[in-house]
Formats: sequence, C-alpha cells, structure tokens
Amino acid sequence: MGIQKFVTLPVSIGIHVAVIVAVVVGAIWNVSFPSNSPAQVAQYSVAAAPPPPPPPPPPPPKAQPQQVVKPVIVPRDIQELAPTVVPEKVQPVASQPSGVDAGVVGGVEGGAEGGVVGGVVGGVITDTAPKDVPLRVGGDVKAPVVINRVEPVYPEVARKARISGIVIVECIIDKSGNVTNVQVLKPLPFGLDQAAVDAVRRWKFRPGTLNGQPVDVIFNLTVNFKLN
Repeated sequence: MGIQKFVTLPVSIGIHVAVIVAVVVGAIWNVSFPSNSPAQVAQYSVAAAPPPPPPPPPPPPKAQPQQVVKPVIVPRDIQELAPTVVPEKVQPVASQPSGVDAGVVGGVEGGAEGGVVGGVVGGVITDTAPKDVPLRVGGDVKAPVVINRVEPVYPEVARKARISGIVIVECIIDKSGNVTNVQVLKPLPFGLDQAAVDAVRRWKFRPGTLNGQPVDVIFNLTVNFKLN
C-alpha cells in the first residue's frame, strides 16, 4: 500500500502539470494582436490671422449746386444810345496847337534869352536865390577861429551845488566874425547853460571861409564849467 502511493503520486503531479500547461498555452494562442495598428499622432494646424476687412468706399462727392447766371438787363436809355450802324468814315478831329505862344517880337528890355517860365511881359529878372545862407563847417567850408573869448560867469547856486560839466551850443557866425544866433544842444542845470549862452554871444571870431571868401557858418562850441 505504501509502495503504490509512492508510485501514483508523481504520476498525479505530472498529470496536473500537463493540464495546467495545456490551459495556459491554449489561452496564449487565443489572444490576437492587431497587425497594423495606426500610430497615434497629435496634429496641430497653424493658420495666419485673417486680413482686416477692406475700408468702406468713400462717400460719393456732393453735387455742386449749379450757379444760375442772371442775365444783365441793359437799361432802355443805354440801348437807345448805342449806334445801330457804324459809319464807314470817321471825320478826324482838328488838332489843337501845342506849346505856348511865341515871345514878344524884338524881345523885352532886361529879359532873358528864351524867356523865363512864369514870367510876365515887362518883368525884370532878379536873382531869387537866398543870399548869405549859413553853411555848416566841413569840407571846403573852413571853421572860424576865436580871437576874443569871454569867460562865462559861474552861477552861485551851481557852485554851492557843486555842479560842473560841459554845455554844447550851436552858433551862427557871420562873415564879420560876430555871433548872431546861439542854440543849446547839451544843457546843464542851475543856470549853467544860460551862462554859457550869455558868454558866447560876446565872443569874437575870425570868420569862416569858402574858397578864401568869408561866409556865414554854423559852428558848434563847447563851454566847460569846472570847479577849482
């Protein structure tokens, strides 16, 4: 009995192992695998942004209002003045004598050759140009020279105020060397300008000259007031 059990046990184990192997192999052969399975690929599409819509068409130009030209109505009296028939020949207008009347036959005593515009018959020509017009010193006009100078009186109020400086005056000196007119160009206060005028009026000059001849001249003088 013991020997029989020892012999049957390996046989039983072998049978069970064979059955298990057969079941496993059968399950393996029953599993089918796809032969051509598609690959799973994620696809991305990149598209450009759509162009902006075209701008709206410009509005049609406004129609310009037609300008109504009003007919010009010519007054009836003007219409009647217009000639209806143009004359073929126009009479020339008599020409007027030009120039002035001829001079007096034989001339006039004291007159000038060719006459004088604006003159009268029997008139005598005179020199109307101004004489002894003072000339300003410069160029051919020589300046006068002081030959006798009078010192001005210093006003007491100006002396107390300690006022000093120069006074410039414009003088007209005639052909005799005398001062005929004095005008202050640069004054000083406290009576200094009047003191300068009073002194210059008594000055004596050798007259100014033009081409060696004495003439009236316009000359500027400077009077200096200085405290000692």
